[in-house]
Amino acid sequence: MSNTKIVQVINTMISNKEKISQVIREDNEFYFLYDNKFKWSILFSGDEYYIKFYPKDDIQIYDIPSQTSWGGYKDFVLYSTEELKTREARETFAELYQVTADQLYGIDDIFDSIIGDDLF
Repeated sequence: MSNTKIVQVINTMISNKEKISQVIREDNEFYFLYDNKFKWSILFSGDEYYIKFYPKDDIQIYDIPSQTSWGGYKDFVLYSTEELKTREARETFAELYQVTADQLYGIDDIFDSIIGDDLF
């Protein structure tokens, strides 16, 4: 996959954030499903963002954090802002990181409740 294509993929996920589900947090990394089938995680570490895609079906999203923390699961593809070196990539990765955090904590529902649903 070309480097620009991963930014397009992430932008699509952000635009369709309702398809992000089963978010799990492990330190500074969020694991999630996209469209109920694609397993991903996004990590912020050392001023860089990293996104991993887990292509195999031999593991459930809930099992990945425990297995990656001790180095047992290595079947993933990694992309990073350090590798891509563009402002657009960094902004896109950062936005997805925020979107996954918002999904985990139900921020959109909380904000809608505070603002009032009748405004929308």
